[in-house]
Amino acid sequence: MAPTGMSLREKITLGLLFVMTTLLYADQLIMSAILPELSKEYAVSETTLGLIGSGFTLVGALISIVFGFFSDRAPRKALMVLVIMVGEIPCILTGVPYFTSSIESFTILRILSGIGLGGIMPITLSVLADFFREENRASASAWMITAWSVGSVLGVEVAGFLTNDFGWRLPFILIGVPNIPLAIIFALYAREPERGRTEEALEALIQKGLVYKQKIKLSDFGLIFTNKTNIYTFLQGLPGTVPWGILTYWLINFFETHRGVSKEMASLIFLVLGIGSLLGGLGFAYVGEWLYKKQPRYMPLMCGAGVLLGIIPSFLLINMSLENMTLYLALGFFTGFLVSVASANVNAILMNVNRPEHRGSVFAVFNITNNLGQGLGPAIGGLLIPLGQIFMMNFAILWWVPCGLLLLAVARYITADRESLRKLLGERAAQMQAQARG
Repeated sequence: MAPTGMSLREKITLGLLFVMTTLLYADQLIMSAILPELSKEYAVSETTLGLIGSGFTLVGALISIVFGFFSDRAPRKALMVLVIMVGEIPCILTGVPYFTSSIESFTILRILSGIGLGGIMPITLSVLADFFREENRASASAWMITAWSVGSVLGVEVAGFLTNDFGWRLPFILIGVPNIPLAIIFALYAREPERGRTEEALEALIQKGLVYKQKIKLSDFGLIFTNKTNIYTFLQGLPGTVPWGILTYWLINFFETHRGVSKEMASLIFLVLGIGSLLGGLGFAYVGEWLYKKQPRYMPLMCGAGVLLGIIPSFLLINMSLENMTLYLALGFFTGFLVSVASANVNAILMNVNRPEHRGSVFAVFNITNNLGQGLGPAIGGLLIPLGQIFMMNFAILWWVPCGLLLLAVARYITADRESLRKLLGERAAQMQAQARG
C-alpha cells in the first residue's frame, strides 16, 4: 500500500484521520455491552433499546447523503471536523447524568451521535481515494476499516469491563473526550489531497499544477444509478449487514443470558469475532488487489465466495452448546475472518468505477444501504426475541446468502464500468490540457 506523492504534512493528515475515525467509531456498538443496565435504569424492554440502537444507525445513515453531496462540492477538511464534533459532543453528554435522566433524553443524544458517525464514512472514503491509486485502494480501505473496527470493539470492551465497577455512563466520556483536541489539531494543520490526483489520466497534469474542477450536480445522481456495478454493490449491502446489525448488537446478551457465560467471557467472544473480522478484512484486501490486477472481476468473485463460506462457522457458533469456551472463540474468529472478505474490497470496487467528484455521494448512498441492514438489525432482533434467541441469530445468518450471490453478480459488470470511467477521465484530461494551452 503506497500513497501517491505524499508530503510529511499529508502523511500526518492521514494519520490523524485514522485516529479520529477510530475514536468516533468507538461509540458505534457501545450500547450492546450495557443492555441489562440500561433496561434496569430506564425500566424499558430490550425491544425498546433495540429500536433506539436502530435509530442511532439509520438516522445517521440517511443524513450522510447530505455530507456526501457536500464532500463532492466543498473542502472536505472542514466537513471532517464538523462530523467529529457532531458525533463526540453528544457522546460525552451521554455520560453526564444530568443529560440522560430519562430514556427520551438518552435517545436524543444517541441519535445526534449517530449523525456524526453517519457523516464520517463518505467523507473519509472520498479523501482516501485521492490519497491512493486504483491498485492500492482495497488495502488502504482495509486499514481504515480496521481503524473503525478497532474503535467499535474498543467501545464495547471499555463498556464491558468498566460498567460493573463504575457504571455505564463513564465509558461514553472516556471514548468521546480525546477526539475533541484531535479535531482542533486537524482543523489547524491537516491538508486534504487534490481531487482526482491519483487517477492515471489526471495524475501528471495535477502534479504540474492543473486543477480538476469537476463538481457534482443534483442531476448527477441519475448517473450514479446507471452504473450497474454501483447498483449490485449497493444492493448487497442490505442483506450483508443485517447479520452484523443483529449479531454485534445481541451477541453479548445472547451468550450471557442464553448460554450462561459471564459478561467478561461474552465480551471476549465478541472481541475474538472482531479480531477475526479485522484480520480477514486486511488479508482479503491484499488478496483482492492481487486478483484485481489479474482481472478486476476476480475481486467480487472472491468476495461472494468468502461470504457464503462464512455461513458455516457462524451457524456452528450460534447453534452448538459447548462446554469448552476455546471452541466458541475459534468459531467466532473464523466467522469474522470469512464474512469480512468483502468489507474493504467493495469500497475499492466503488472507488474504481466512479468519478472523483461523485465518490462522496456514492459512498453516502452505499452508507444508507449498508447501514439500513445494520440499523434495522437491533430492532429486528428485539422484535424476534419472543420467538427465541436461537431463532433470532439463525435468522440473521441466513441473510448472508443473498449478500454472497449479489457480490457474485458484480463480477459481470465491473470491467465495463471501469473502462467507461477511464475513457471519460482521459477525455477530461485532454480538455484540461487544451484549456491550459489557452
